[in-house]
Amino acid sequence: MDKYSISFTLGKASDPHGANIAHNNRDFTARNVQQSRSGLNVTYMQQDVRDAFQQLFGQAVQEYNSRQRQPCRRISDYYDHIANGRREEPYYEVVVQFGDMHISPCGSEKGEIVTQMLDEYMRDFQARNPNLYVFNATLHLDEASPHLHIDFIPFYTQGRINGLSTGVSMKAALDEMGFRAKGQRQNRLVAWEERERTEMESILHRHGYVREDKGAHYAHMTVEEYKIAQDNEKLQQALRRLQNVSAADTAEESIRRLRVDLQAEKTKNAALERERHSPYKAFFYASQEKQAWILQKLEELDIPYHETDNGFEAQECYVQTIRRLEKEYKAPRSVLRDKLREDLDRLLMQSRSLDELLEKLREMGYTVKSGKYLSVRPAGSSSYIRLKSLGEYYSEFALKNRITAKKRYEQALARKIAEASRTNAPTWIVLRTVQLYTIAFSQNALPVRRSDPGKPFAWTNDAELDRLLMLNRRISEGATIETLRQDFAEKEKVAADKADRLHFEQEQLRRVYEIKEQLEILFAGKKSDIFSFQQAESVLKEFPTINEHNWQDVDKAIEKQESAVGAAGAEFETAQRELHDAAELVATMERIVNGSYIQSLVAAENDRRDSEFMPNGIRPGGGAI
Repeated sequence: MDKYSISFTLGKASDPHGANIAHNNRDFTARNVQQSRSGLNVTYMQQDVRDAFQQLFGQAVQEYNSRQRQPCRRISDYYDHIANGRREEPYYEVVVQFGDMHISPCGSEKGEIVTQMLDEYMRDFQARNPNLYVFNATLHLDEASPHLHIDFIPFYTQGRINGLSTGVSMKAALDEMGFRAKGQRQNRLVAWEERERTEMESILHRHGYVREDKGAHYAHMTVEEYKIAQDNEKLQQALRRLQNVSAADTAEESIRRLRVDLQAEKTKNAALERERHSPYKAFFYASQEKQAWILQKLEELDIPYHETDNGFEAQECYVQTIRRLEKEYKAPRSVLRDKLREDLDRLLMQSRSLDELLEKLREMGYTVKSGKYLSVRPAGSSSYIRLKSLGEYYSEFALKNRITAKKRYEQALARKIAEASRTNAPTWIVLRTVQLYTIAFSQNALPVRRSDPGKPFAWTNDAELDRLLMLNRRISEGATIETLRQDFAEKEKVAADKADRLHFEQEQLRRVYEIKEQLEILFAGKKSDIFSFQQAESVLKEFPTINEHNWQDVDKAIEKQESAVGAAGAEFETAQRELHDAAELVATMERIVNGSYIQSLVAAENDRRDSEFMPNGIRPGGGAI
């Protein structure tokens, strides 16, 4: 009885390799596509995703907006609202396949059998999943083996009182379809995926076949990741063979090892290029010790990151690893005093007097003792801590002065807003956003983010306010959303030019290594699997000045070219950082203009406070990473 493997892979719209509708619909043709067979592809559904959003949620958004008194709370474009947020994915894509390129290639008899089974699976998908709206679905018969791409929007229709009556949510969609979590290993998403694989296995049985279990570990790999894994396996096999050579071949082994290392570097570069397109996510922690510990672990794992004024940024593909490290961190005992400082800083900015500050401390579980010196005892501790022992900014007198300074700042800000509104100054909207930020912080909706870690938190030592005030200065100098976008476009072009330069230098390095291999064939008698003797002789035609006396100078050329690659790489990294900063400035301005800036900060803080994650990036609360 014939056996076919089963592949069911789920991807997210925010992942560059998780969903690609343009590729699915053949709006562009990839290198692995046989264009002569593209006419055989089957299109089941092809609807623009924005049109699908309007069809599904247009009425619900209209009803929601009609209930909002504040214009900033209304949703102008629900698709952008979801796509630019961090709680939900606008849509998902599954890739479905029976067999593989070796068992059932396109055009073969078994390929036709697989095509029939995929068609049967697709025609029942929507009825089986009523809360997963399919807006794009194609059956590809022009690649190595037949497979389906199904793009769908998960939506709910029940259980919302204050929000949209119908909206996007993978968790809620699965809930309505009857899937329930059964512990960490069996959550809703896992249960749904297993149901779909069971359906695929049933189709196999109806056609008289059984499922082949390959015991593979790449069930959720993209095509590119799978190819890289295969290349790595080949390299490992080559290295194992090299471990069993004779002593007489030592020199040849060393040279071949260089070739293997070069190929490994190519594979690594391919993986890095894939990761380079993964979007960045910001991380920040109240505890500097915790942040330092996590950064150390990232360096040990060779995970790239960029430090910012108040935290760090890492690509989204590393979020799962970083969340795991957060849970592994164990705070030292001295963290009690640091936590008390953080709590005092945060609560002080929410208080109008010292008495109110102390009352908020009590509400958090601290025991407050008055006397000659003001002292507090953290919950779970047996000892009191004198506030004056925390440093010069935390004595009773200093706390009163800081509260007074806070109130002066807020009063001055209110005067500037009033003046800007009277003169119709373009900075009014930014100053108003600053005021809304202070209000949201006072409601405990935002975190402490110092611009100067050595000083206590205050409105004059707040990283987010610094960003807003810098933008305010740019606007005062004449900057507009259009000029900021133009600056971003210019930096994008510079980054692209630096990327091209880096690629050129890397190719030059590869070429120098090839020349060295050919020279070793000619002058050192090397036996090569890459070049023949006749091919090696062509080097002397290109470089007639090279001879048996100076050919080893190629090592100097390699060293020089490696330096060129390093310099080009450093310039590319700088251009990338400048591009990222420009993008952040544009994004900040756009969110301020459309009134979503504070909401986005609050949503980010809610993400930070929610540290429990389910597989595939789905949160227990229904949001996606």
